[in-house]
Amino acid sequence: MAAYLNRTVSLMAGDGPGIRSTLAPGDVRNHDTSPLQIFVRAKKKINDIFTEIDDYVKDSVEYMKNVHHEMEIISEEEAKEIQSYVQKVKGIRDVLTRDHMKVAFFGRTSNGKSTVINSMLREKILPSGIGHTTNCFLQVEGSENEESYLMTEDSSEKQNVKSVGQLAHALCKEKLKESQLVKIFWPKEKCLLLRDDVVFVDSPGIDVSPNLDEWIDRHCLDADVFVLVANAESTLMVTEKNFFHKVSLRLSKPNIFILNNRWDASATETEYLDQV
Repeated sequence: MAAYLNRTVSLMAGDGPGIRSTLAPGDVRNHDTSPLQIFVRAKKKINDIFTEIDDYVKDSVEYMKNVHHEMEIISEEEAKEIQSYVQKVKGIRDVLTRDHMKVAFFGRTSNGKSTVINSMLREKILPSGIGHTTNCFLQVEGSENEESYLMTEDSSEKQNVKSVGQLAHALCKEKLKESQLVKIFWPKEKCLLLRDDVVFVDSPGIDVSPNLDEWIDRHCLDADVFVLVANAESTLMVTEKNFFHKVSLRLSKPNIFILNNRWDASATETEYLDQV
């Protein structure tokens, strides 16, 4: 699978033998070779493979059912295990069928998750800083029509948002629970990452509620990347360690990055500066 992916990426980047012969020089200049777009196209190729695997697995499960009932060659436990492969393949396909890259940010309250997302987008979209804490899930994605608006889970109404202040005010008006999701649509032309179909998910502090399992199941099972925003001025707490445990239980091989925020604070600790 890894070899196939590498070959696919190589072909999409224009390194394969057939690419140069089918694209004129002018087409190569206009061809979108953004790494994120290559990632999206590679996922579509891999999804074609898993579509075939899905058919094979379903056929195998059906065959095993008949064998189990007629000949009793395999045990009940083995039959259930084989049947579970259908859901596993479906879960993989659900992730691969998406045409965007989803990045979920987690961390304790006021560790700087919203600030990090704003920095990556190079624009202050999410309320952040002193006096602001994220009290629900915020999903930032690109809008095609140059409009900026937000939508809540239980409503199809588009609430226009032109500034961070308006966004904060709109969020305050809504009585939202920690596990609820608010989608924020921002013009793609304003942010390069949104133009490349990257979706950012900001979350409440993992120390706000014990329902981390529910959060992951509802909003993050299809995430391509998890980013744990930690405070470099303190050690990892039990809640942050639990985050790793919960994610690893839900996903077989999650992509988790740890971002140590406030690392610049070490500049004031002159006695430890050399060690840092």
